[in-house]
Amino acid sequence: MGVPRPSPTLPTIERCGVGRDLLHRVFEDHLDPFLAEIAEAGRALPAYVEDELRRFVLCGDPKLGFAWLVCDDCDHHRLVPFSCGGRGFCPSCAGRRMVERAVHWVDRVFPRVPVRQWVLTFPWPLRLRLARNHDSLKALHGIFSRAVRRWYCQRARALLGLRDARTGAVTALQRAGSDLSLNPHFHALFIDGVYAIDPETGQLRFYHLPAPTTEDIEALVADIARRCARWLVRNGLLDSDADLDEVEDPDDGLGPLQAASIARRVALGKRAGRVVRRYRILSGKKVDLPPRCAICDGFNLHAGVVVGAHNRQGLERVCRYIARGPLARSRLEQRPDGTLLLRLHREWTDGTKGIAFQPTELIEKLAALVPPPRTNAVIYTGILGARAAWRSDVVPEPEPEPETKSEPEIAPRASSFPRLVRPEGRSQTSTWVPWSYLLWRTFEVDGYECPNCGKKMRLRTVVIHTPATLDVLEGLTRSARAPPAVFCLPAGGATA
Repeated sequence: MGVPRPSPTLPTIERCGVGRDLLHRVFEDHLDPFLAEIAEAGRALPAYVEDELRRFVLCGDPKLGFAWLVCDDCDHHRLVPFSCGGRGFCPSCAGRRMVERAVHWVDRVFPRVPVRQWVLTFPWPLRLRLARNHDSLKALHGIFSRAVRRWYCQRARALLGLRDARTGAVTALQRAGSDLSLNPHFHALFIDGVYAIDPETGQLRFYHLPAPTTEDIEALVADIARRCARWLVRNGLLDSDADLDEVEDPDDGLGPLQAASIARRVALGKRAGRVVRRYRILSGKKVDLPPRCAICDGFNLHAGVVVGAHNRQGLERVCRYIARGPLARSRLEQRPDGTLLLRLHREWTDGTKGIAFQPTELIEKLAALVPPPRTNAVIYTGILGARAAWRSDVVPEPEPEPETKSEPEIAPRASSFPRLVRPEGRSQTSTWVPWSYLLWRTFEVDGYECPNCGKKMRLRTVVIHTPATLDVLEGLTRSARAPPAVFCLPAGGATA
């Protein structure tokens, strides 16, 4: 027996993104008590951190503004609210950014050649100062990137006799571990080979190199550790009291949160100073390092993941992985006693499967992950750098403009006015990708399809600011029947 369709005389409303999830409810109920605890300690969070926390509470709230889509055939209305545009932890905004970057890297950056992922993590004593000093983090990234590129070029010279060989990479500067602890580390996608001028044809050519062995990784991580230590000593950052100097400001409320996050301890409340609680099973076991992975002086380097030259879908999945946000909604659940359980991606060697937080403890960990403003989270190096001489000969050509043009769409953002783009795909002059294109490419969901009749909806207008938003919401509610149980993503948002 089929589901009866609503009568075309009764308008229906679909309020996308207004179903308040668990994380939003935690922030709505416990953000003010969390900030009050910091104020009682005589400290204050930086303005950009508090602003990020408060804007997340309003992410997806249609009272701030929304795009208004309407179906002319069945009088169905879809309200797509603005996203907060946060750079720290918002699952919707981080998910949209993840998919957008992956699409850009696959379509506009990486040529059709093998790509290898290199992951570098740092010793515990360095993590706090690298998290608080972005210039130091970029300097160590430069050492890491040059060392790997040097290894590729030396290997090409030894095996193929190429003297002027070049490679490149895209690196995502991650700040969080799977347990939401503050853990700055690098995920880099390197072209798994080199480009050089073919002496016979005079044309630029790609040369694929054999995969590195575990012995190669051991030698490379030892070289990276030695060069990083030399740079840190030269800049006075290996002093044993450096971490204390970072957080000794009595008015700084972020430093203690970051120090406790790195140590996996609680910074505020009754459990201040104690280790975060873990959800374990009795199955702890020793796990050996995987192939192509090595550790030296606390530096861990892994290069075991490679994507083939023609596996563009696999490359896009790897790109989404390195650009992912720190938290996905599906990993968080509330237990009967009110605690929040964060499930880990993989079980730890001691049997830990999840981390248990009190609500204010979770907000504390997320606040420590907010990056400073005007700091880059992605770095392009080598032949993929913006000013590289061979870059234009390596990166893929943009897709041609479609011949047929339809009604432009507007994808609103919280930080700017709407902009016009073509719904068939992306703009050739911008790395920004419309939300409807991302939905279709990632989830095969048409953001303009009417859920009642299946026809294409049109954009009626974009409503911003109160009281206009409240007036429209009230008028639609009075004239429409109960909204259908269908929810989709906020404008500019996507799930992680």
